[in-house]
Amino acid sequence: MPVELNEIEEAEVELEQWLVDQAENGVPEVVLIGLLRDYADDIEQLGYVPRTWGEAER
Repeated sequence: MPVELNEIEEAEVELEQWLVDQAENGVPEVVLIGLLRDYADDIEQLGYVPRTWGEAER
């Protein structure tokens, strides 16, 4: 299923806003970086984004 450029841009904007919101709410940037890296590693290893994140995937 091809992804449209506007879908990618929209997802990017939403992720950026979520990160800003978390940082403004006091979550340290180092924590956000760690979360992103962990999720990226999981997704890379699995080859897809799980539709639910249970303990088995983490």
